[in-house]
Amino acid sequence: MFAIQKAYQQGSLCKSQWGNNILAGLVVGVVALPLAMAFAIASGVTPQAGIYTAIIAGIFVSLFGGSQVQIAGPTGAFIVLLSSIVVNYGFDGLQIATMIAGIIA
Repeated sequence: MFAIQKAYQQGSLCKSQWGNNILAGLVVGVVALPLAMAFAIASGVTPQAGIYTAIIAGIFVSLFGGSQVQIAGPTGAFIVLLSSIVVNYGFDGLQIATMIAGIIA
């Protein structure tokens, strides 16, 4: 089932919920767009590429959904940073960096 179908069945798309949905969208946009721009700059592309990616990914995730354990949105841009670790240090380096990050956090 698509996420949009589930939302419709649960009544999340009715007119009484529009205000809540618009407010939620604005809050996510205020957080997601600058973060997407920052990830784009960190990965060596233009900020516009980050904005495009955040918008397109947001549309796909909102329509098709995901799982309850999936992280979607600008945090998915970490793949650019993680892939550079794999390229430079291999998969073992990624595992070590992940363990160190877990210890630090």
